Amino acid sequence: MKLYAHQLVAEALSLLHDNNTDCFPVYDQEVPIGKITYAELMFFVGHHEIKLQFDLRTTLSAIKGMQIAQHQMAQKKARISKWVARLGTAVVLMFVLFGFTWLFSDPVDFRSGNHNDKSGTDAKNIILALSNGMHLPLDPYKEGIVVDHSKLSYNDGTVVFSRNDNRTTNLSISTARKGIYQITLPDGTRVWLNASSKLSFPSTFTGSAKRIVRLSGEAYFEVAKVWTKPNHRIPFIVLSDNQEIEVLGTHFNVRAYPKTSIKTTLVEGTVRITPLTDNQPVSADPAMTDPMMASVNNQSKRLLQSQAVVLKPDQQATLTAQQLTVSAIDAEGTIAWTKKDFTFRNMPLEAIMNVVASWYDVDIIYQQKPNIVLLGGSLQRSDQLDELLAALTLASNMHFKVHGRQVTVIKQ
Repeated sequence: MKLYAHQLVAEALSLLHDNNTDCFPVYDQEVPIGKITYAELMFFVGHHEIKLQFDLRTTLSAIKGMQIAQHQMAQKKARISKWVARLGTAVVLMFVLFGFTWLFSDPVDFRSGNHNDKSGTDAKNIILALSNGMHLPLDPYKEGIVVDHSKLSYNDGTVVFSRNDNRTTNLSISTARKGIYQITLPDGTRVWLNASSKLSFPSTFTGSAKRIVRLSGEAYFEVAKVWTKPNHRIPFIVLSDNQEIEVLGTHFNVRAYPKTSIKTTLVEGTVRITPLTDNQPVSADPAMTDPMMASVNNQSKRLLQSQAVVLKPDQQATLTAQQLTVSAIDAEGTIAWTKKDFTFRNMPLEAIMNVVASWYDVDIIYQQKPNIVLLGGSLQRSDQLDELLAALTLASNMHFKVHGRQVTVIKQ
């Protein structure tokens, strides 16, 4: 049985349920040859040795064509089906394992209309903080911001503010839920800052020892190569809670949200990752002495050099309780969020719902701890919340109820 066959059957069952009917006509080479019932499709799901003897894809296309012509809502349902069709092997196996019985007896409750808007940002979601305590909201409709010593401007050249002196000041940019922003640092390094994240950095990198920034949350870095001598490049350091990353010039992603494991994924080049522990301060750029730039948890740290690891492209380091583990991974999938996509492979439902909470600015409540179900697929920021939850319902043994800004996850 080819994978696509199960996806089409899932779509057909959803179509029958949504239209409150128990059968529809089927085609062979665009010629109608009879009909198929809900019960027959369910029988097919449970018997892998049976093959469909008709063109189910043509059947679904014909029905959808009539629906689109008659009902505007059919467009929304088609997008849900398309989302489901993007789900990977793990999701299709969940269809077969759990069946469709619950799905068609207790549909998802989407009573709140507040979350049907496209996932976007607003001005309060992106904040620039200065060392003098001033907080400036940044325009979310600009592509990003460029830091050039005494001047900050948007990517299109519009000046945010400028100073007449050459003093180095400490800056931070933070995003709330739904926020995402691009930052070009004084050395030319480009950073994509994901939702609910904060990046702290100086307005210029002084000296020739190190370039140091601090991260809480998730960011993707394309680090510029800076030379002081023909054979000496200035290292770029990313500090996060309990971890230091040292690079010379490379592309990598760091996910370091509070109270979670830190994941560092290398796309290009080489990075050295060293765990941090308490009781000895880390050497820092003199520009990082401002209280704003204190370490993430305000404790002095020391490097655990014996546990340091060096990553190669398409490897991911996970730091848990000061222990680093390295695994192979598709790095491009990890940075899909920079293009406003989210790709997941063999990921538990709880981890996916954490992304949903951040992207759609909702709180996730679990009535019971969900079963360990590994899912694979992709979602886009343009997907509406109800479409996304409907697709997750098809892929798992859970269903979802939305009340205001709260999503309750309910086990079957």
